[in-house]
Amino acid sequence: MTVAQEFTASQTSAADAVTTAGQLPPLRLPLPTAAFARCDRRESGCQKRAGEAASAPPQDESALAWYRWLAGHHLAVGVWRLQLDHLAVLLEPHCSPSAAVAAMRSIAVLYDSYSALLLYSGSCAPEAYSAVIRSRMKARHAAFSGTWAREYERISLLLAELGRGTDDRLKNAMRFNRLVHMSVGRRLVPNGKSLLRESGGVPGTTTDADRDRFDEFFLISREAVCRHVLAAVLVDRVTLVLDDIARVPLDIEYDNDAVRRFQTDVPSHLATLVGAVGTWKVL
Repeated sequence: MTVAQEFTASQTSAADAVTTAGQLPPLRLPLPTAAFARCDRRESGCQKRAGEAASAPPQDESALAWYRWLAGHHLAVGVWRLQLDHLAVLLEPHCSPSAAVAAMRSIAVLYDSYSALLLYSGSCAPEAYSAVIRSRMKARHAAFSGTWAREYERISLLLAELGRGTDDRLKNAMRFNRLVHMSVGRRLVPNGKSLLRESGGVPGTTTDADRDRFDEFFLISREAVCRHVLAAVLVDRVTLVLDDIARVPLDIEYDNDAVRRFQTDVPSHLATLVGAVGTWKVL
């Protein structure tokens, strides 16, 4: 069975959930190693090519759990793509000290945005996560893993190249991001095992088929689009997420004080992401 056939078969049983989750169009962007398409710099024209706008989040609890999982991952991929550009600046042979400081600050701020997205994506009840999200990922592949994301994989590679050359602000943001990730995971999966670990999979052995599965599952389409197109989509998604949080606030009782405090600031961190996108699109 091909990857495409596997995807179709695994999604058939969840068709109703997808339908009720509201319309969330595919996220369109190039591969992380590919350049963005050139544009004529007329931003309004680029935005018209951004495609169909996403609809408002659904009311149903199960559908909302899936919607938040998908929207959060779309934005996480966008955050990673922005981080990749700033990491490229850091790794330039003649990067000036001032440019390095600015790039590290931008990467750190984006890590905080990613932490906010983790809390948003994983804000459903553990029961809903098991029934609506984890079951669908497992149906897609027994070892389905977020580490299959192409942008995430690329960031790990570039951070390894960077080595110890990061400042305290960035180190703290990365450390806190890991804490948030673990806190969300412990709440949603009380037994503490990811699908990758549960299936006996080996981290770091990602294949092209795995990367394709991740993209297909999360409705990510690899296309030659310009920065303005991706920026318009990301701002649209953030706006919907902020409206969603205003309607159904995040009020999870995490066991870590720092994570609980950060949760109250999720809207401000996502608003900061809008500004980061605005700055990035004109690079």
